[in-house]
Amino acid sequence: MCENFSIVTRNQPSVLRSPGIMGLSLVYHAGALGDFVTTLPAISVWRRLHLKDTMVLLGKGKYGALAPQGLFDDFWEASSFSYAPLFGNDREVGSALRKRLRGLQSALLFSSSASPLSQNLSRLGVPEILRQDPFPTAKVPIVDYHLSLFPDYSLTREERIPQIRCERGALEVPADTVALHPGSGDPRKNWPFEKFQDMAQRLMTMGFAVRWVLGPAEDALALSDAPPAWKNISLSELAGALAACCLFVGNDSGITHLAAAAGCPTVALFGASDPDVWAPRGRTAYSLRAPRGVMDELSVEMILSECRDFLRR
Repeated sequence: MCENFSIVTRNQPSVLRSPGIMGLSLVYHAGALGDFVTTLPAISVWRRLHLKDTMVLLGKGKYGALAPQGLFDDFWEASSFSYAPLFGNDREVGSALRKRLRGLQSALLFSSSASPLSQNLSRLGVPEILRQDPFPTAKVPIVDYHLSLFPDYSLTREERIPQIRCERGALEVPADTVALHPGSGDPRKNWPFEKFQDMAQRLMTMGFAVRWVLGPAEDALALSDAPPAWKNISLSELAGALAACCLFVGNDSGITHLAAAAGCPTVALFGASDPDVWAPRGRTAYSLRAPRGVMDELSVEMILSECRDFLRR
């Protein structure tokens, strides 16, 4: 299970610290939303192992802002040109970046073995580097794959569930709201939109408030004003709204992982992708795989049946 990671350790001193400066621990993850959410239990273990250090995410700040309070102390945007020398071969690390990295004692990297990042940090003298390929090669739940970095660390079932920060924003969330997310990053993963529309109409007939969850990937969908949509809102605002919903139904997508991590009862629809690996993990998260992996063969009745426990009044 752990063949996709490597550990680099050194006995020599790392980048010298000035008196009074705390140690720095770097977590690198620049992948997609769902991939980031699945790493949160593993990052929480790393945080516990480095309690005295300042924890920084080198990745996407909008994702880092979703992390539980206290997990990260700062966010550095990996896409910023100032960090480019860390990802190049034989590129000189300038004085400004060296200064920013001063006190760096450890790094947890979700990056491929082909990335120069771990070698560059090693050359800078970082004494502890733990690297893992972002995706497993074996058939193992993705959260457990990341936790395999720490085989000797015992966790409760609750601690093995990704959790995010949920703060109620200005969005109106009526009682008995069902959120439907009809898109994903790959159209092949999507349940036919007309079936989502059929399901929305049935839910409204049953007396539920329905909200579409839409992002840039769903711009081409032809929607009426009923049901209303939460469209292109911030992830933090969306997380707070989803936490107040009675149910979320969506395809295999980052938003579906977000809903489960927000504590919303979640039904995830799977076709070609494998729920044994990619199923979202939550307190009440379920996955429904299409017969033969063909999404069109999932009927509205099948999904409503899966949702029945959440739709009882």
